[in-house]
Amino acid sequence: MTLYAKTNDAAIRNTIARYFDALNRSDVDAALKLYTDDPVMLPFLQPTVVGRKAVAENYENTFQHIQFRMETKIEELVEMSLEWAYVRTESAGLFTPASTRKSSPATFHELFLLRKMNGGEWLIARYSFSPTAELPAQ
Repeated sequence: MTLYAKTNDAAIRNTIARYFDALNRSDVDAALKLYTDDPVMLPFLQPTVVGRKAVAENYENTFQHIQFRMETKIEELVEMSLEWAYVRTESAGLFTPASTRKSSPATFHELFLLRKMNGGEWLIARYSFSPTAELPAQ
């Protein structure tokens, strides 16, 4: 149930679309621009990643080892307040390890916690994801 009018729906969807565009282009700078100043990432099977520098390093490392070609579907979008929302997504596409260069199908589910910043832009404050099926060996 949405507690507030969906006046921000399009802006929130735009942030998620831009995130997956950055992911598919392996663009660290574009991904990082979508995060707040105090981001936290909860990657699967890895320690929590806290802060902009650590999140940037995580993407740099990931993009050196993996290329993604993902499409996502927003399953749930809830504006919890005037400045907080969460988005639950399901993604499917190709996962290509740099070591093998062999693309394999991959599916993930993700949870984004977004915050509306002073400029009115919705940015990712927290991000958690995990595969929904076994990933190919890297």
